[in-house]
Amino acid sequence: MFRARPRTLRFAEHARAVEETAEELGKQVRAWLRREAVRAEGVSEREHRADAIKREIRVALAKMRRLPLPKDRLLELLWHQDEIADLCQDAALLMALRRPELGLEMEDAFRSLAEGLSKAVHTYTLAISAFEEAFVQETLGRQAEEIARQIDLVNRLEHESDLLEREIVAQVYGREDLPAFDRYHLVQLVLLLGDTVDQVEDAAGDLALLMAGIPR
Repeated sequence: MFRARPRTLRFAEHARAVEETAEELGKQVRAWLRREAVRAEGVSEREHRADAIKREIRVALAKMRRLPLPKDRLLELLWHQDEIADLCQDAALLMALRRPELGLEMEDAFRSLAEGLSKAVHTYTLAISAFEEAFVQETLGRQAEEIARQIDLVNRLEHESDLLEREIVAQVYGREDLPAFDRYHLVQLVLLLGDTVDQVEDAAGDLALLMAGIPR
């Protein structure tokens, strides 16, 4: 269907909806840390909006006969973006179930982990938005360096998140006053938040592959 470049891919639109989901998760993390009620449905509502956009993109891609981008890579990129929102929803649902006693040090660590997640998603959203605009306008050569810089920043943020994730897990297991189930609950939450940042890095990696395959 497309012999020329399409006017939009809607991946940036989907990424912005995913970012709204991550922003709402960050809001709920802060409420959780303050021992306030976690409104997990707020995250789920935003995830649902992102999911609706994802389905529309899939239908549009299925109808395209010719596209100057590998369709399988686009679908994989879309899957990783979707996983970010899904994991945000899972984390909110888990937080809503339980709030163990953390202590100031662990509260600060969870706060930093959530902030790192928000930064990673925002940076990725900037990268995919710049890519889509440059791809449609055929100006990728001029934007490639800045997009690559943002992808590198996502990778650095993921590495920092990974280190913090290990630190929190060590803190959890070092807290002998925590009941065993609380330890399990906190470790599962840390792993969910860490997996979410991993998905952001995976999406950034997919974007880097797409850029590498496009003549500039």
